[in-house]
Amino acid sequence: MDRREFLKRCAAVPAAGFVLSNRGLGLHRGSTRPNIVFIMSDQHNARALSCYGNSEISTPNMDRLAAEGTLFENAFCQTGQCVPSRYSIFTGRYARSTGTYSNGQTQNPDERTVADIFKDAGYISATIGKHHMQMNEANDNHGFDLVSSPSADLQGAGTFLPYDEVHPGRSLVGKTALTNDEHRQGQIVAESIDFIRENKNRPFVLWCSFWGPHTPITPSAPWSTQYDPAELTLPPNLHVIDEEMPGIDTLLTKSGTFPEDSYHSACLAYYYGLVSQIDYNVGRVLDELDALGLADNTIVVYTADHGEMMSEHGAWTKGNTAYEPQIHIPLIIRFPGKFPGGKRISKLVCSIDLLPTLLDAASMEIPGNIDGKSLLAPKTQQWRKYAFSEHGSSSQKTCIMTRSQTHKYVLFRTGGEMEYEQLFDMVNDPWEMQNVIDDAGYSEVLAELKEALAQWEAETPPSEPMASK
Repeated sequence: MDRREFLKRCAAVPAAGFVLSNRGLGLHRGSTRPNIVFIMSDQHNARALSCYGNSEISTPNMDRLAAEGTLFENAFCQTGQCVPSRYSIFTGRYARSTGTYSNGQTQNPDERTVADIFKDAGYISATIGKHHMQMNEANDNHGFDLVSSPSADLQGAGTFLPYDEVHPGRSLVGKTALTNDEHRQGQIVAESIDFIRENKNRPFVLWCSFWGPHTPITPSAPWSTQYDPAELTLPPNLHVIDEEMPGIDTLLTKSGTFPEDSYHSACLAYYYGLVSQIDYNVGRVLDELDALGLADNTIVVYTADHGEMMSEHGAWTKGNTAYEPQIHIPLIIRFPGKFPGGKRISKLVCSIDLLPTLLDAASMEIPGNIDGKSLLAPKTQQWRKYAFSEHGSSSQKTCIMTRSQTHKYVLFRTGGEMEYEQLFDMVNDPWEMQNVIDDAGYSEVLAELKEALAQWEAETPPSEPMASK
């Protein structure tokens, strides 16, 4: 849809300032319609936020969002790679439910997404930024009215670290000469602000999806020099590598095996810089909502599709693992009256919980096939006892995690057969430095987590994998 057609369609949508009572819209009688601004970054390690306890990084706008909303300390994605995770968020369903297990697969056009559901309630919708999914006429762009992906060069002319031999060329790290206005992070927000302004008088759903801090890690000035590598703390598990873990070679090769710790420190400085640049742009969105008087009636979410290894276990980017830096994600929700300001929740929550939460917060009905549960529902229901995450389909190498509040069990399979297991005590070993799978002292915990996994798999049978692109 071009811009002219989009604006014409916007004009046909009724204004948001009245009370709905129409049948068939999925809303309860007498409820007004809040806007939704869903801000998502790609590959953001939850430890790279000052509101999550990191005193070495500056993220004042995300800190503001946390101060004005609710921060979830233990949020987990349902798969540690982009496409299936994003689609799980779009649908509120596990990858095994949608059939999209990996980045190279298409998506089922019969699945109803957040845009489809809110469109039925009279919302106009846009996804601006990184989609990484099959967005086309065949699946009606997953229900979104506007799909836009700024085409600015991710790298630009700049100065990059000399990682030619140890770091893939596609994963450049260093300074870009692009200004924030020229950088994709800035362009995504500029288009998002235009969309908000154009639709300020009608209910809207905006998916604002940053490309960073995923590689290439190339922040603009002044963020490119904001952090001194020599002053940054590397994780205690930097040199703790589980050589028996299937796929460990692929994980380390993908990110580059750095010969010296200084390489990790240099990467970390630029990664923090890109996070701070994204934080600046998040602030632009929040300021615009304030300026337009929309903040009180807008649900704002900040999260990531998955995490980033960020030098833990000697690795960067991500791989076929269930380590915390890959599947533990930031999650902050602001909506006055529903999510109290300054509140921190340590209970387990999942990415698939976001769609039902948005529907619940908007007083809309939650479809029965959604795997997630509203984060408002625990007022009257119990919180999750376990979180599950799965990487790959049964015909491939798979990595499945069962996470309780205190422990994590990880099962690696090949062709459905057990290949390797890990068990971590997340209270006494939060950096996952010791696999206690063979420790007799954890036998009861291990049995509990294995039983929970078996029950989840029985209750959530896998769908056939979608076709590759």
